[in-house]
Amino acid sequence: MDSRISTCRRCEVNSSDLTANLYFSAAVRVAADVSLTRLLPLDALRLPLAPHDHYSQRVLLALQALGVIEPELSPSHADDWLLARDWTRYSFDSVAWRIRWAPRDCSRQHDVVKALFKDIEPTEDAMQTLLALWEDLALAEAIQHAQWILAKSGYNPAWASLATDGLRQALTRHSVNQVMYVTHLAMRSLATTHQQGGTEATRLGNVFACAVTSFAQRATVERWTIRGMARPADLPMSTLATIFAHEVTRLDDEYLTLPPSLAALSTAITRHRTLH
Repeated sequence: MDSRISTCRRCEVNSSDLTANLYFSAAVRVAADVSLTRLLPLDALRLPLAPHDHYSQRVLLALQALGVIEPELSPSHADDWLLARDWTRYSFDSVAWRIRWAPRDCSRQHDVVKALFKDIEPTEDAMQTLLALWEDLALAEAIQHAQWILAKSGYNPAWASLATDGLRQALTRHSVNQVMYVTHLAMRSLATTHQQGGTEATRLGNVFACAVTSFAQRATVERWTIRGMARPADLPMSTLATIFAHEVTRLDDEYLTLPPSLAALSTAITRHRTLH
């Protein structure tokens, strides 16, 4: 087993251990088959692995780099990728992954990781790692929502990537649910601009991104009381986010209702340790 995947029941872990264990737990829980020998392709999962497609790919590539999994590809599949005429149906998300550990080791490791998450020692290194994970997950949630609201309104969901910097800045002061409302305002502004005409279609993505940044800045400067928006039913909570919010940090609903911060993490973890 890779040294970054914890193999003992200890609560104090470094940043690489903690992140690797979280990725491993999420991937096995949502994607492993009954035999614990392979992970199903991303496009075959009943729930998303992570809040954003690129984040899900990041998880799998990280586990591959650690030697935990490998793509389920072989020379016999080469012609499928080289010559297939229906190539439009296949992508990274269509690839299954072979778990390189024996099923018994994989099952035991999964149990060890679950035990580890029950009581993580809140060291400075662990807390900084959890904060970085929360910030990454929150940004992925915000971008995913922006893609969804753009697509629902008939616009290009890829424009959400243009708003990444604005969304990241907004999340330093506002929760994911509040940033969803800011994105809603930006969407309305984009629709109004489009209806009024005078703006080239190729610039509408930049109009959306600028609106996100503008509304987020106004909300901070003018001290808006922003009502948070509930997660759309079309966007189920990912497995990675569920484990992070409800099992690792015990943030629970605060994962979406508070902006990422060390103070919020410390309060949630301390509350859980005090009660248990």
